[in-house]
Amino acid sequence: MRVRDFEGWLAESLTVQPWAGTVVRWSTDGGPKPFGVTLAGKVNMQFVKAESGQVWTGTWEQPDPAPAVSAAPTDPPSWAQAVADVIRAGQHPGVKQVQTYAEWGGSTKPGGVRVELLDGSQFYGSILGR
Repeated sequence: MRVRDFEGWLAESLTVQPWAGTVVRWSTDGGPKPFGVTLAGKVNMQFVKAESGQVWTGTWEQPDPAPAVSAAPTDPPSWAQAVADVIRAGQHPGVKQVQTYAEWGGSTKPGGVRVELLDGSQFYGSILGR
């Protein structure tokens, strides 16, 4: 899956979440990656795609954004859980699995999500600060 496709879908899905407030998309180094979102004007979450998936060759049809998910995040782990819940609720056809870093156990960071895609690639989203 292309970075911009996932980024656009995630940003749209977060925009409909009452707890997310204003969602601002941004990227570093002028790239398409890494990319990030700022939620509620205070929480920055940066996503990086691991380069292990297949090259995207198909056409893209943007699925509907995720429905509203009940959450009241207050710290990095709860923000990560809320974002993971949104991704799960969206039932994106390209997403195979979503785990918070706590569920995954593969990172020592206090908050983040690991998104495994059907093409074998993965996105890692880490809370950078509040």
